[in-house]
Amino acid sequence: MNEQARNNFFLFDVDGTLTSPRKYIDPSDTIVFLSWMVGKSVYLVTGSDRKKVMQQMPMSILARCEGVFCSMANQFFDNKRDCIVYSNDWSPPANLLNDLNNFLLKSEYDTKCGNHIEHRPGMINFSVVGREAGDTERGRYSDWDKLHKERASIATILRNKYQDLDVNIGGQISIDINPKGANKSQASKWIRENKENANIIFFGDKCFKGGNDYDICLDIQRNKDGVFWQVSGPRETLEILQEQY
Repeated sequence: MNEQARNNFFLFDVDGTLTSPRKYIDPSDTIVFLSWMVGKSVYLVTGSDRKKVMQQMPMSILARCEGVFCSMANQFFDNKRDCIVYSNDWSPPANLLNDLNNFLLKSEYDTKCGNHIEHRPGMINFSVVGREAGDTERGRYSDWDKLHKERASIATILRNKYQDLDVNIGGQISIDINPKGANKSQASKWIRENKENANIIFFGDKCFKGGNDYDICLDIQRNKDGVFWQVSGPRETLEILQEQY
């Protein structure tokens, strides 16, 4: 296939890629990103649900996006048609929920802020510190976790016990859990199946094995129909966009 005949589709993680974790996108970054988006096909691919995406991204950006793959791409919202294209249902087994509650009780981290097991379409998000933690506590847990590797340890235990599940580190404080294959690679697969001559370009901050961007990167790599960029944050994302695309 002639490379010039391929159509570019840009897919972006949100937390840590276009915004700081759970933060509204920086106003100056919004201006730069909006200018860059003109004439391009852009999609968001996030572990968060759609409500959280709308808390982080302005309508000016969302209106220019073709769509948003939420909850590890278990729900796809078509922005142009203003409708949900698909939404996966999943009820986590009771023994998994029991295990998560046991991890919570046994954790040596000293502060628990509430909303530790969050149900989203097709997945659950687990956090020891809790999703109700404020910025200071989120940062404190993140630093503690880098030292003690609690999330990585929990994820390994769960992967070994529940081999039909994908368990990946997501965001700053949490773990994303979903049925195997029901991960962000659903976004690249949908583009491949529904868009002609697609060249997929993905940006994420957790493209490493065990991160919640890994599966979509692996899918693109295996199908040889695009590239992925591992970024350190919004600044690097915008720099690459301006220099390369």
